[in-house]
Amino acid sequence: MAHHFADAHWESHEFLEAPYVRVPKEIACSFAASAVASPLVAIMDKAMVRPITGIGPLLSGIGEAGKEMIVKPKSFFGGLPFRLTFLVYFGTYAAANVSEVALDYYNERQEENRKKVKVAAASAANVSLLQWRDSVFAREYSGAGNSARKIPLRTMSLFAVRDSFTMLATFYGAPKAAAYLIKEHDVNHGAAELSTALFVPVIAQFVTAPLHIHAMQFFNNPLSSFSESMGQIKTEYSKVAFGRGLRILPAFGLGSYCNNKFRELTIRQPNEDLLLTRKVTKLIARVTRPPPRRAVSRDSPN
Repeated sequence: MAHHFADAHWESHEFLEAPYVRVPKEIACSFAASAVASPLVAIMDKAMVRPITGIGPLLSGIGEAGKEMIVKPKSFFGGLPFRLTFLVYFGTYAAANVSEVALDYYNERQEENRKKVKVAAASAANVSLLQWRDSVFAREYSGAGNSARKIPLRTMSLFAVRDSFTMLATFYGAPKAAAYLIKEHDVNHGAAELSTALFVPVIAQFVTAPLHIHAMQFFNNPLSSFSESMGQIKTEYSKVAFGRGLRILPAFGLGSYCNNKFRELTIRQPNEDLLLTRKVTKLIARVTRPPPRRAVSRDSPN
């Protein structure tokens, strides 16, 4: 089974369970995968607001949030950044998983059709949830006096374009890059798919970083001139592009891997040796198996 988010091949999995049994498991896998990926993403996203709004540097923000996660886990995991980020990726993974249930139920095997449905479902969830979350971030972490302000249409639109570009890079850019590496450079199929699935969305963040910076800057200072906006982008570009690229790895790398691995471990398929219950059963049998008896010599002493 492929473990990257962009995979839409019908033969990537052979789940046998009926939709009413499978859907709750798909949602549970989404929940668990989001719980794994969201702490790292929440740390990065909260820290990235700081340099754009003048609150503080990026690296100190990462350090403070990371320290809070370790020293004050109750405060971190109960805080707004983690809770909002968890909902974003829970919704994204769940939409992708449930769309695959529907495609399997209707026996859709055309890869392009499967990809269109999965892209539409995952993108609708991801883009809308990120717009909502980032609008809350903009109000809560952009300094005093902004918490009651309405999010401008320009800011929301820039968020939507930013996240749509990321989803296009994930579902269409990465597979095309993988196909190029396989055909032109004879790269191993699995290595090409995995590497491009991880790094093409990261590269996309260097393209969309100016949109993110301007969206936040326009919210904080809608009367800024063109030269001021360009100056802000130039000043913050490297830090924000690096931070947004780094945050994509847990979101579409670690989270996607865990999501598909959890599915492989919990949803019945022809190879039942992959299931967690079977693995646990084998482990228990191995641990509790009595040691082999030593052969006793029949020879008696003279």
